[in-house]
Formats: sequence, C-alpha cells, structure tokens
Amino acid sequence: MTAVEIFHPAALRDDDQALPDLDCHDNIDAMVHGFYRRLLDDPLMAPLFLEVAQVDLQAHLPIICQYWHKMLLGEKGYQRHMMAKHRALDDQQSLTGEHHERWLAHFMANLEGRFAGPYTDKAKRIASRVIDNLYGQLSARR
Repeated sequence: MTAVEIFHPAALRDDDQALPDLDCHDNIDAMVHGFYRRLLDDPLMAPLFLEVAQVDLQAHLPIICQYWHKMLLGEKGYQRHMMAKHRALDDQQSLTGEHHERWLAHFMANLEGRFAGPYTDKAKRIASRVIDNLYGQLSARR
C-alpha cells in the first residue's frame, strides 16, 4: 500500500486496545507534536517548513492542534483557510507528489503504535482526504 492510498480501518489488534484514542485535547496535541517532530526530522520536508514557509512553530502548532480539535471533536476554534496558506507556499516552491506522499506517510507512521480507536481511524481518513484534495487542487493550478 502506498502512502497516498485511502486508509481502510481494520479490526483492532489486541495490542491496539491498550493505546489511547484521539478523543481528547491532550491526545490530539501529543499526536500533532509527534507528527511535526517527524516532519522536521525529514530532509525533504523540514526545509519547506523552516526555510521556505519560515513557520514559527510556537505559533503554528497551537493552530494545527485547533484544526484537529475541530476535525475530530467538532470544536469551532479553527477558522482559517488552509488552502490559501498552502497555495502561497506552493507559489514559493512547488509541492510535489513526493511531498504529499511523505506528509501522509509521516502522519500514518506517527499514529502507528501510539494511538488506536475510532477517532484515530477518523483522523487517518481525514488526513488521506485532506492531502488528496490539497495535492489535486495545487496540481490543477499549474
């Protein structure tokens, strides 16, 4: 299975039943921070965040946590237009299929062995849809 294929939840493994789900702020925040650690350790992805976009992680991470609170818990805190930010980044440096595959691969790997349950399955489906839509829209602009 490639990183860009849609996630299909499978039956929980016995060891997954002991893992926390993404059903509260603390777990979502831990997921987001772990995900960004992975992205910033990746030699292809880190320059996009740190050099091209010059992301202020102190400001950015709480915003991304709000996004996932909204997507998973239905909260209203996140009110930004994600596509506009990514279009601006793509204007500076084209976001390729490899960037999108790596993003999703890191997202899925960040969850593996750390989180499990219905909210985690939902996060996987959302991430797959978001990255597919983002890549499709950015590719259509070129």
